[in-house]
Amino acid sequence: MLYIGSADGGSGGDPLNLSQNLASIFGKILRIDPLGNNRGNKQYGIPKDNPFAGTPNVLAEIYAIGVRNPQRFSWDSRNGRMYVADIGQNVVEEISPVSAGANLGWNKWEGSYKYVTRQVDLSEPRSDAAMTWPVAEYDHTDPLVTRAAVTGVYVYRDGDIKPLNNLLIFGDNPSGEIFYVSADKLPAGGQDQIRRILFNDQGTNKTLLQLIREKNAAQGRTAAARADLRLGRGPRNQIFVLNKRDGVIRLLVP
Repeated sequence: MLYIGSADGGSGGDPLNLSQNLASIFGKILRIDPLGNNRGNKQYGIPKDNPFAGTPNVLAEIYAIGVRNPQRFSWDSRNGRMYVADIGQNVVEEISPVSAGANLGWNKWEGSYKYVTRQVDLSEPRSDAAMTWPVAEYDHTDPLVTRAAVTGVYVYRDGDIKPLNNLLIFGDNPSGEIFYVSADKLPAGGQDQIRRILFNDQGTNKTLLQLIREKNAAQGRTAAARADLRLGRGPRNQIFVLNKRDGVIRLLVP
């Protein structure tokens, strides 16, 4: 099956409420069968187990709703659980589990908080039982991520880096910071504490942006203001670290 992430259409705050509109492709995770032909144009198929297949006046391609800008998604190789890294509007970046028919909240919620005119209301977090809440989230005021936009996300299983096994790894695109939470042990509140990954460069811990700037200096280039981080997974569950600023692809190693 082919999964497709569709953003909310822009305009700030999704003013047309497209993310919650079951007749719109915007603000959704879609799921189709590229080898099928049971859709009207015969160019692709609708899986029979899609949550809205056969429902009148609803797009049968929809798998989950309520995302703003789904940057990346992936599946846990152990249990098949799907996760999405969803870029927030003004306040919250989030990593959320995705299941058939799930509502991840946008534009009624940004992360665990009610979205109210470019801000969030902190008074009643997670107060709607119909929503699927993030397993990790961080806000734009954190000094590590002053221009926040979440990216990732991968569950690291049975890899060569033993301390990272059974962790859900994600990053922040502009800053290049890389984080993790437990993939298996969530506390009663539903979220594990977010922890930071640093690179060991000949005995000195460094951020990705520091490594990029050092490479820029060696290249005779102006130091990068941001990292533009992307993460990729290899065939043996390796984690590759990519960026747009120094032309280097890095591999996480023990």
